[in-house]
Amino acid sequence: MRKILVIATLFACTTTFATVRTVSNNPTRPAQFTTFAAAQSASVNGDTIYIYGSPFQYPAISINKRLVIIGAGYNPNNQFGQPTNIANIDLFRDTGVNNATGSVLTGILTSRLDITGLMSNNIRVFRCRFTSYINMAGGSPTAYADGWTFYNNIFDSYIYGGANSRTSQSATNIIIANNIFSNTNTYLYGFNSNSIIVDHNLFLGANNLFQIYNIIITNNIFTRTTGTVFYGGGTGPVLCTFNNNISNQSTIADPSSYTPANSFINTFTGTGGGSNFGAGNFVGVDPLYAAVSNFNGYVATANYRLQAGSVGKNAATDGTDIGIYGGSYPFPSGGAVGSGYDTSPMPPIPQVTELNIQNATVPVNGTLNVNVKATVNN
Repeated sequence: MRKILVIATLFACTTTFATVRTVSNNPTRPAQFTTFAAAQSASVNGDTIYIYGSPFQYPAISINKRLVIIGAGYNPNNQFGQPTNIANIDLFRDTGVNNATGSVLTGILTSRLDITGLMSNNIRVFRCRFTSYINMAGGSPTAYADGWTFYNNIFDSYIYGGANSRTSQSATNIIIANNIFSNTNTYLYGFNSNSIIVDHNLFLGANNLFQIYNIIITNNIFTRTTGTVFYGGGTGPVLCTFNNNISNQSTIADPSSYTPANSFINTFTGTGGGSNFGAGNFVGVDPLYAAVSNFNGYVATANYRLQAGSVGKNAATDGTDIGIYGGSYPFPSGGAVGSGYDTSPMPPIPQVTELNIQNATVPVNGTLNVNVKATVNN
């Protein structure tokens, strides 16, 4: 008996002739390697590692080279239906040749993204889902991320930038754009730099912004049935710029710590004081999603696009819609609206979505008839 393996993996890498290596922990769907560690050992900077979707979770991985790492998606809409589920991911850098700086992650379901060794910079992460935290401050000695970009992801927990006060250092030159923050207490935490851009995101549930200072927050939608955008009394944003955001509820902050509490543009009345700045925000206004029944948590079958009568239509600072479908990284669709795949885009590579072998047995020198359907996933 012969095993037939069909692979369609093309990706635009920084190195034109970079090698693509494949990994699978599923014995019924073999690849070149059974572990990420073995594939990474065989790779050089600029190579691509494609990790197959699988019914089995992959163990934690540590990235120590500049690699493009592609999974099958966190909720793939194809015949196989198996995500690339990795326990957690560490970025490793030392004083020698090991350095994950410049790596790209896409199409992965994982718990957390963390740092070991020295800090790795210029990381790009898109079309992934994280069930636990993102850490952009750490290593030994402690260092702070620079040049990271996150877009078209779903976050189920917090993103930490390292700052614990308005005088603390934090990650810098960070773009967090067109992502879904899926529930209450899924928040941004510990950022202190005007090079931090938080743009065109969707925040569901309360307590979204915690201990952040001097950052720029534009074109986001905050919806909830109760609670505030600023996390707790005295721990929310100070000295931040808010432009063209929407909040469906009128209470933005704790009135014991901010005045006025019903505006993004307010003054912190606690120790140290300080104001937030900006313009063009909509407070106490329903964004008029196309079809959303739960303002407190992400629902895969919901439609987070805006209705024609929404105040957010063409109202962003760039003239596009406020929220995840405007801006520079509009959220791509992974399937029909309402199907459960609309907000589950797969990686932007050609992928086989259906494979049908029509003649199960083939004589010697016979012809195997196979129907293959594929999509590019742009």
